[in-house]
Amino acid sequence: MGQEIHKAYADSSLGQIHYRIAGQGKPLLLVHQDPQSALQFLYVMPLLIDAGFQVIAPDMPGYGLSEGSSEPSTIPEYADVLVQLLDHLEIDQAIVVGHHTGASMACQMAYANPKRVERLVLHGLPWYTTDEREERLARPHMDFSAKKDGSHFSDLWILIEKMSRGISTLESSHMAALHTLWAGDKHWFAHHAAFSYDMTDAISGVSAPTLVVTNTGDILHFVAARLVEFRPDFSLVELEGGTSYIIRDDPEGWFSAIIDFIKS
Repeated sequence: MGQEIHKAYADSSLGQIHYRIAGQGKPLLLVHQDPQSALQFLYVMPLLIDAGFQVIAPDMPGYGLSEGSSEPSTIPEYADVLVQLLDHLEIDQAIVVGHHTGASMACQMAYANPKRVERLVLHGLPWYTTDEREERLARPHMDFSAKKDGSHFSDLWILIEKMSRGISTLESSHMAALHTLWAGDKHWFAHHAAFSYDMTDAISGVSAPTLVVTNTGDILHFVAARLVEFRPDFSLVELEGGTSYIIRDDPEGWFSAIIDFIKS
């Protein structure tokens, strides 16, 4: 099953980008939520490769093994990095799939570079109202810097268990904690970018066929109805239960939700 996944680097305007690539066929670009990395797609990549795609999964700037800037970047800057990665790989057009903050980057990429995106999948797009964005921007950044008694570990674990409602797998919760600590004191950069950027124009301007994916246990489940009301031409698929880590927890279910659309 599957093929060996290769790892490589590409230069970008926000520093060196680490990515994973494997498979033959139509290019499929997977954009992770933050502060995670391409490892979010570790279990679904073999399924997509076996389905006949060339799968590309980058670590976005500042996360995983990719470099990042010293100051927060913007959603358009992150989206530009995705285009630069396709240029590096000499790929003219790809199907693009984004999850949470990765969905913001994918949506912006499709809006700003319509010829580069054949189809678009948005799972948990953080499309907030002005009031919602201002409320989130006003929240203090969480501090998980090292404490002598190790309480930063337990504080982070309690937060992740609360966000996953205690029903995500231990492995997914562990990976979420690892990635947050891995990103260090810049773990909040991509969330800040998403909260700072009004996606309305980008959503309105997307011309690629688009699938909205949601799951009822996702913290951004409420956005899906808002999104398809605004763009009734977008398709919608809803999965029951799960958490924000559903792609890692239930790769087969998530694969089944998107495969017909991306193979159309």
